[in-house]
Amino acid sequence: MNNDPTDYNFPKGELLRPEQVDNLGRAILSLTREICVLTDRQMVLEQALADQGIDIRETVDSFQPDEAMQKRLDMATQNIINSIVSEISGSE
Repeated sequence: MNNDPTDYNFPKGELLRPEQVDNLGRAILSLTREICVLTDRQMVLEQALADQGIDIRETVDSFQPDEAMQKRLDMATQNIINSIVSEISGSE
């Protein structure tokens, strides 16, 4: 396994053929929807906690994951990447 957590940023090989433009559009919309949902939920969670006297914004911003947490984060990221590549390639 590659220890570089950013290796998924530049997948190897051909990812998009001209006939896959519609798939790319759907993938971008899926990503945009997911980002909006996650952003909204994170903001609501931070505000709800702040309303209860627990301001975690700075803690979240400065958090440094341990090895086990980093593996979980990497796995979640890879699952998202795989899902998007699957949408683009049309191989759901």
